[in-house]
Amino acid sequence: MERIAFISGESFYYWSTILTVLGAACAACLFWSLCLRGGEAMAAAVAVPIAAGLSVVLARLIHWYCRTNSYESFSAAMTPGAPGGYALMGVFAGCILAAVLVRLLKLTRDLPRMLDRLCISGSAGIAVGRLASFYNTSDRGGVLADSVPMPWAYPVTNPVSGVVENRLATFLIQAMFASAILLVLSLLSLRKKKRSGDATLVFLLLYGASQVVLDSTRYDSLYLRSNGFISVVQILGAASIVLSAVVYSIWLVKNHGMKPFYGGLWLALLALTAGAGYMEYYVQRHGSEAAFAYSVMSACLAGYAAVTLLIRFLALRKKRYIGKRLRV
Repeated sequence: MERIAFISGESFYYWSTILTVLGAACAACLFWSLCLRGGEAMAAAVAVPIAAGLSVVLARLIHWYCRTNSYESFSAAMTPGAPGGYALMGVFAGCILAAVLVRLLKLTRDLPRMLDRLCISGSAGIAVGRLASFYNTSDRGGVLADSVPMPWAYPVTNPVSGVVENRLATFLIQAMFASAILLVLSLLSLRKKKRSGDATLVFLLLYGASQVVLDSTRYDSLYLRSNGFISVVQILGAASIVLSAVVYSIWLVKNHGMKPFYGGLWLALLALTAGAGYMEYYVQRHGSEAAFAYSVMSACLAGYAAVTLLIRFLALRKKRYIGKRLRV
């Protein structure tokens, strides 16, 4: 149930919509400022409206695909202003396509740097936009004890029974993670010497790892039509952390050559991936042990992120020559 902010004539304006728009505006303004600082004002002027248009269409398209039964027809779902939901992954796709188009138009020479800016601004937008769930029943997890306070839980009225339930505030935890990622990426952007695409890979690693766990807790996750076990967000989150680890590993070998101990790092990543995957399987069959399962899963993914960041550190450190001996 949506909470009405105010009514103007026959038009109803909802708090969740206002917060979502504020999140989008926050992301757009931060992206503009980053592009202006980098001397690419025209790139921002073209990218923002294109990204906005594509994001709305793709976000609804993905939601329709995953929740077809919620709409009368495809045309009804895609009609502007029609009721229904949106998938955040569609916003990601729209922003990436806009960045690629800007590069094809030669308004920017550095696509990875453009993606870095999108990730920084997107983190801010997610942190604000997720707060829209304060005013509806979306993006929550299981019922917790009444003694569990915010930000871990938030009461919501069950639309079926009318009972007030203290549920896991997944949306608040996601907002906090996005804020923490924004801080990390902002610190990286302050470095004088930074590699294009590095902030994007860090975002994919940290945000992807958090979503693998958090989306599993949601009671309104989006699933593939052919698979009702693992959510689409979890699949994309897993793919993003693997991509980050693979790219950093390539940088490591390219910059410093192959070393025997790299194999140990990669085996650790495989073991941690297997551990997180098994705990997802475990929690689906032992719902009463969710706290244990999600704790272990979180530990595995935190370990995965730590090992990947170690690979990143090794890959980006400089080579130093001492006499005739090369030290890395």
